[in-house]
Amino acid sequence: MTATTPRPARTRRTQEERRATSELALIKAAMTVMRAKGVGGMTIAEVAESAGVSKGLVVHLYGNKQALQLAVLTELRTEFAKRFHQAEGHTVGLERLRSFIRAHFGSLSKPDSNTQVFSALLSEAIFQDQEFAADVASMNDATIAFVRECLEAEQSRGTRFIESDLDSLATFIVANMRGIAQVFSINATARSKTLDTKKLMHLCEAMVDRMVVSA
Repeated sequence: MTATTPRPARTRRTQEERRATSELALIKAAMTVMRAKGVGGMTIAEVAESAGVSKGLVVHLYGNKQALQLAVLTELRTEFAKRFHQAEGHTVGLERLRSFIRAHFGSLSKPDSNTQVFSALLSEAIFQDQEFAADVASMNDATIAFVRECLEAEQSRGTRFIESDLDSLATFIVANMRGIAQVFSINATARSKTLDTKKLMHLCEAMVDRMVVSA
């Protein structure tokens, strides 16, 4: 073995880094195109042009439009998770759920929010094939599971809820949050009435509080 043996490993890492950089650039470009033309209006050619790369590279990395859309959805979810975990601190139970609700509504009002893109991609799962819908459904399931974990942690501290089926409660909470984001996104696209996200956030928190059975 010689001193130059490790070089292939460095080359592989560089290739992986370059691929990751290319993928992120294409995801950002796809978001830009979708914000301008909608999910249905996005094409691989336009994404490639926006990113300043060849169409062949996009096809090589993602294969088709659906895979690129799913990559965008995954990236948006990852970005939100990072922001949330930075803000949640050491909260547990309902307090952790409240932190999640605040992060969700806080993201709606950000000038650089990608809420419209995220909501549109969620809706797209209704119209695309089963594989795409299954991937989106798994993301929904993960969010519901997180909310259920918050409720379970609170229940373990002696709190009782109006419904013993915590999965149904968690689904109801997530559906409300997603529904509000959908209405917000539609209004933003139409440039019509702007929702008061702070009031809606407080109402959502109050809704969760009312799920607790008083002693």
